[in-house]
Amino acid sequence: MRIAVTGAAGYVGGCLLRRLLNEQDVEQVIGIDVHPVEIGGENLTTCTMDVQDPGLGEVLGRYRVDAVVHAAFVLFPPPRRLQWMADVNIGGTANLLRAAGQAGARHILFLSSATVYGAWPDNPVPMTEEHPSHPNPDYPYAVHKQQAETLIRQFGQEHPEVTWTILRPPGIVGPHLTGPLARLWRRSRSIIIDGGRSPGQFIHEEDLVDLIIAALRARAGGVFNATPDDWMPWRDLWPAAGKPTLNIPWPVGYPLFGLLWRLGALGCATHPGQVRMARYPFVATNARARQTLNWAPRYTTVEALRTFYMEADNGPANGLARGRDDGANHH
Repeated sequence: MRIAVTGAAGYVGGCLLRRLLNEQDVEQVIGIDVHPVEIGGENLTTCTMDVQDPGLGEVLGRYRVDAVVHAAFVLFPPPRRLQWMADVNIGGTANLLRAAGQAGARHILFLSSATVYGAWPDNPVPMTEEHPSHPNPDYPYAVHKQQAETLIRQFGQEHPEVTWTILRPPGIVGPHLTGPLARLWRRSRSIIIDGGRSPGQFIHEEDLVDLIIAALRARAGGVFNATPDDWMPWRDLWPAAGKPTLNIPWPVGYPLFGLLWRLGALGCATHPGQVRMARYPFVATNARARQTLNWAPRYTTVEALRTFYMEADNGPANGLARGRDDGANHH
């Protein structure tokens, strides 16, 4: 396989690159990111370019790419750069699809998010892929993920010869997580909203990479929830991972974190729409991925979160390069 990865300097992109470089059936990996990729390998070629670059198709064609993993996405928008966020997330996805079609790629895998389901009080627990996507309209990241999914489905209708795959992970954690959200989670207490009664999920970075590779090898099309086997109320989840909690009522939390976001505090990781995700459920089942791809997660929600805190206590994991710290890539 000859695989291109966008967002290659980011958290998930970096984890995926390290694995792909050790897979015997991967002939070449092309890492694409607006930032330099700090990972090296004999069969790795890196390209420093934006996903909006009109020359992207020429790059994919030059390396005869078979599959493209699209993991470049802005997660933490500064208050005055929401249009830039939309340009990268939506315009970048549209440009990538044009480029992949131009280059003759046969498989496009998009790293979406379980946030496309939205956090709503009447959500079933858990949700399957058949549950309609209904992102909270005040959370631009989730709205952009849904819009990008729509572009990919449309591309698939126009190019039936190309397989498209959408993976929907919840929060992603593990030893290589850095950035604003990681710094927020390392504070002395973890925030819960309205008593933390709603369930939450985390998938370990290794489990997600395993699923991406399984989907690429099987060239499996369609939508797959990329979730662990379990979920747990936030009020129990954080203490189980060794973190005490601080409860904030929703009428206080929403405006408070919105103010912090508008002030650019805490790395812009407190967008009020993101805070809403801790108020209502949006957990999903991985049954389809298990049955179709013979994949099974190795970590529970709490185990995944514990690996993040263990790494925070012990320092960099074996000297491995870490993801970008600017929020400009997925998770």
